[in-house]
Amino acid sequence: MLRVSKVIDISAKLTNERPKLKLAEDKVYEIDDRKNTIIKMNQKLKNANLDDIEVIDEIIVLLLGRKAAKEINEMDLSISNYHNIMIAIMAAVTGEEYETAENHFREQTGI
Repeated sequence: MLRVSKVIDISAKLTNERPKLKLAEDKVYEIDDRKNTIIKMNQKLKNANLDDIEVIDEIIVLLLGRKAAKEINEMDLSISNYHNIMIAIMAAVTGEEYETAENHFREQTGI
């Protein structure tokens, strides 16, 4: 008996479209959610303290780019707002709703 191999077509599920983060009407940033970028992010987060603004800045540069990081820095936001940005970025890269990512963040950091 001749066996025909089965083809599972997921081509319609694959996209190069990136999630976006909107901070204001004119502040919309594309998030780099590619595998290698997320691996780098995970390495940075492994033993990081998310109260350390330098770590948050590094993650923002990595995932949003230097231009976006500069614009966000110029907004002169509170650390609480930076936490919200990190939560939104994590929600986008994991495909979760913001509230779900926020709960995970609060559980992991105790913040």
